[in-house]
Amino acid sequence: MTHTAFALFCLTCAVGLPGAARADAIPGASTAPVHEAVPMAVTSDTLDYCRTLARKVHRTLRQTAAASAPIINQAMYLEHEGEALCAHGHLRSGIAQERRALVVLTRS
Repeated sequence: MTHTAFALFCLTCAVGLPGAARADAIPGASTAPVHEAVPMAVTSDTLDYCRTLARKVHRTLRQTAAASAPIINQAMYLEHEGEALCAHGHLRSGIAQERRALVVLTRS
């Protein structure tokens, strides 16, 4: 690198690029922090979380009146499989089945 190129590089680093504006110099630009309205739910592969999902499926089943019989049967089957898997220590598979049951019910 030549001395001229090196000097230009140093000057650009110190002063900034010509024509580039800082965010605080632009009118109407906001640097306000982003606030989350609802805290993020933390889930884990535990028996308690599996039971929470099972309760949610049961509640959704009670509230779903317009779903057809095959959809309700499929959701009940998935929920039963999920509970059995969780009870036998297969938490990830059980939670996946419980979630599938919720998806079946919410998309009906």
